[in-house]
Amino acid sequence: MVTRLILAFALMLAWAAPAQAVSLSARTDRLIDRLQQLGVVIDRLERCGPGAERAAYNMGVNRLCLAEGLRDEPGLQLDVLTHEAIHVVQDCLDGLETPSSSTISLMLQAQGGFSPAQVDRFLAHHLDRSTADHLLTVTQSLGPLQRQREIEAYALQSQTGMVESLLTRHC
Repeated sequence: MVTRLILAFALMLAWAAPAQAVSLSARTDRLIDRLQQLGVVIDRLERCGPGAERAAYNMGVNRLCLAEGLRDEPGLQLDVLTHEAIHVVQDCLDGLETPSSSTISLMLQAQGGFSPAQVDRFLAHHLDRSTADHLLTVTQSLGPLQRQREIEAYALQSQTGMVESLLTRHC
């Protein structure tokens, strides 16, 4: 009887206790490992382009650059890495070894039977409103396909678990 009470009490404590969160650095390391397993080369450089870009993914050569300064901001580093990992997923949708990529939107329409309007609502739901102005600025000079890729990456950059699932399923 006492053993049952102790066991019941222990189970209640376990259910009531918050789940131990995986650290941001562990999540970042796991995502980096997954990308490297796919053959993506990850460079850590002072900057990732002619401007102040914090990261960039070069499809066709499967090379990703992360700015060194991101190490000091673990939350931002994970979001930026997840953003670039979305571009890897887009690359995988058209074949990681090819110089072209597709969009998650087209995949959801073709494989999931979703309408373009449903996909747009899904992405709008996940898009952080605080980045809307930045997204408009970044995508202003892009063509429709590249604009769609960036919208997807910005909308899903805080959805690391979802992106890891997409990498597993489509790469």
